[in-house]
Amino acid sequence: MKREGKKTHITGKLQVNSGGFGFVLVDEGDDLFIPRDNMSTALDGDTVEAAVVRTIPGRNPVARVVSVKERKDHILVGIFHETKSGGRVVPEDDRMKFSLQIPRDRLAPKSERTRPPKDGEVVAAKLISWNAADKQPLGQIVEVLGSARDANIDLKIVARSKGFPLEFPREVEDEAGALKEAKIRKEKKHREDLRSLTCLTIDPENAKDFDDALSIRQLENGLFEVGVHIADVSWYVQEGSPIDREAVKRGTSVYLVQHVIPMLPERLSNDLCSLRPDEDRLAFSVMMTLNSRGEVLKYRIVETVIRSSGRLTYEDAQEILAGNPHRYAREVHNLMLLSTVLRRNREEQGSIDFDISEPVLSLDEHGVPYEVRPKERLDAHRLVEEFMLLANRTVAGFMMKKQRRQLPFIFRVHDRPKEEDIRSFLSLLEGLGIHYRISGELQSEDYRKILDIIENLAFKDFIEKVALRSMTKAYYSTENRGHFGLACDAYTHFTSPIRRYPDLLVHRLLKTYARNVKQVNMAQQKKTLDEVCGIAFRREILAVQAEREYIKIKAMQFLSTKIGGVHDGVISGVTSFGIFVELSGYLIEGLVHISEMTDDHYQYDKELYQLQGEQKGVVYRLGDPVKVKIVSVSVEERKADFLLA
Repeated sequence: MKREGKKTHITGKLQVNSGGFGFVLVDEGDDLFIPRDNMSTALDGDTVEAAVVRTIPGRNPVARVVSVKERKDHILVGIFHETKSGGRVVPEDDRMKFSLQIPRDRLAPKSERTRPPKDGEVVAAKLISWNAADKQPLGQIVEVLGSARDANIDLKIVARSKGFPLEFPREVEDEAGALKEAKIRKEKKHREDLRSLTCLTIDPENAKDFDDALSIRQLENGLFEVGVHIADVSWYVQEGSPIDREAVKRGTSVYLVQHVIPMLPERLSNDLCSLRPDEDRLAFSVMMTLNSRGEVLKYRIVETVIRSSGRLTYEDAQEILAGNPHRYAREVHNLMLLSTVLRRNREEQGSIDFDISEPVLSLDEHGVPYEVRPKERLDAHRLVEEFMLLANRTVAGFMMKKQRRQLPFIFRVHDRPKEEDIRSFLSLLEGLGIHYRISGELQSEDYRKILDIIENLAFKDFIEKVALRSMTKAYYSTENRGHFGLACDAYTHFTSPIRRYPDLLVHRLLKTYARNVKQVNMAQQKKTLDEVCGIAFRREILAVQAEREYIKIKAMQFLSTKIGGVHDGVISGVTSFGIFVELSGYLIEGLVHISEMTDDHYQYDKELYQLQGEQKGVVYRLGDPVKVKIVSVSVEERKADFLLA
């Protein structure tokens, strides 16, 4: 921070909201609020210097951007229009109220895979320079995504705008294509050979990669030996290789309804590292001995060779649990028995399980949605989740043992909610007639109890969403601070190295520390891990944003075919400008604007989260069932307008 006269200049990273305004995030003190007109040439993610222009008691200082200190690499997606001097790109992102000018010598993308764009096509363009707010920014075409009418153009727009390319660089594809299968005879010399175990994969019906498997057997003393077997991706992906560098950039796989943008090439995710039935595969296994109370009595974390005995879908496992005969019925029932005990133990410790309903969309080959239904959560889902949680906790606990506690590692950390967020959440509950008192410091068990209280209430889903929003976001860190949501002292991500880079790195670290820990430069190792943690967290946020945006687009496309229809719904939000209603059959939300509620003059009560008519006294509050008519849908603005029916 530096002071010049009466103005305070502060440097920080700019975060721009969907409404066009933003905040400069600072290490110390309050973040600075930047109105849309005070942005100058700064864009989301840039490091900027800002000058405070006004302070308001109890609110963030208002500031304006003075200069851009460090420009992020901006790839903008939009419509290309030909001009005499070359062209211009109008960004799809509403936050960017400008056109990117493309000189004629920058129309051709610097890649052999694409061509110069045609008028009206959707393109990705890189910002080259923008020196003054009253000047036009200059750019370079980097990719032609296709016609705005192309099938799945929405997928390309969302993926590219969030920085997740649909294709891998040529050198990555070449390296992946040259990979050879592991020689099992050679590898088993320094691995445990577990091919005699009955190992099962349990995945969705349409899954193509199987990166985890479970085994269970009852020992002669009555105890259970459970194995969580994870594909040994780190054996194939060497540190610093083209595949590894690209995986770091991507950070995670992205799931856009029925499409997957993978972190790793298919040669790995769907072939070499996929635990397909009756094929020998390298794995990293957590072998745990448990008693009938779900207590882990001993464990070992070992490199192994396994052979999947069979592939089950979640529906297959559910039918077995319902009593259908099956060759693996014994294993599935025993796994379910233990997972139920494990879940009960977690709940008693205060671990929080949100069970928020989500919409599932079905798309045809052209990307057009034809069905929306609530997602069904089966006991089979919970079975698999429980053992993945247990394996992650066990690995984190292993690294917290005295002799390994000082070794740099990656933990999944979830901090306690902020005090103001807790107060706001409890105030909301008060307004809904739920009086919950916290004795002492908030514990995860308090959330658990609140979820039990609202279990059978009409607005259960809404309260769960608000409860989730009141919490901090989990993140990756080399400093173990525990996991508030899971109510455990240490947690990590070990179980998904095909789709999350931190998991891949955790595998690599475990192997390194087991073999040559004395040769590790601890200071450099920690620095590298800190950098990866930051990248992985940012990519995770972008992936979530992409997934939500794509679902919103497809949901609005689906609703656009239902205009004029009347549907049952539940009030999911109340504001001064109207009520949000979630359609019961589709779990898609729309707005009934207060200007359309013409039967009375409604006042907003922010304490009780309700609208109340002045003359007739009619009240609209959270959780109330209503009937609404769909009157308009804007796919571009991602919104739907309803009328009370």
